[in-house]
Amino acid sequence: MRVLLVAAETPADARQTVDTQAWVMGLATVPVSDNWRLHLELQPRASLETGSTTEVLTRVAVGRRLAPRATVWAGYAWIAKPPGPGVTHEHRAWQQLSLGFPAVARWTPSLRLRLEQRSQPGWDGLSHRLRAMTRVVRPLTESRRWSAVAWHEGFVTLDRTIDGPARGVDQHRVFSGGLWQLTPVVGIEAGYLWRTARRPGATRTHVHSAFLWLNVTP
Repeated sequence: MRVLLVAAETPADARQTVDTQAWVMGLATVPVSDNWRLHLELQPRASLETGSTTEVLTRVAVGRRLAPRATVWAGYAWIAKPPGPGVTHEHRAWQQLSLGFPAVARWTPSLRLRLEQRSQPGWDGLSHRLRAMTRVVRPLTESRRWSAVAWHEGFVTLDRTIDGPARGVDQHRVFSGGLWQLTPVVGIEAGYLWRTARRPGATRTHVHSAFLWLNVTP
């Protein structure tokens, strides 16, 4: 997949940068009642090339379960890029639909659709972006404590914002790794994440990341 995506670049996208990073995400999904949930997330990212933090994402949201396999969310995200002196603050309102599906040959698929309204100093107005993640999980043991995980997420900017993101495909992320269900409440997911993204000036970035996700679901 990576070869096909890179080969499809136009000459204008010939300028590329490559970085090696570490991403860590802590996510708590807290039930408030039978059908209502809170989403609490913190996600720092650091460059292993420079040893510095590149950005920190903080997300909060409220979710309403519509059915056993369907939940809708509405929330806010604050992104510090990078944290510290001279930080740039990006703000996002976001809405999400999360869907789960029955297992097929022991693989359990899910789909996450997220719509974001993004703002940042220097941008002339809101930038609207659609994100779609497809994910599959397969247990490796009878106890289901260990599982294989893979997912892909595509990002598309829906409009053109002056001095902001360009309209069109923004980035792709591809992940593969494993999930360790430490307890019924705590799961740890770790593996390799590859991201390719388009940046202003037709520069394309390729990021190779070690990704660690701590998921808490009381």
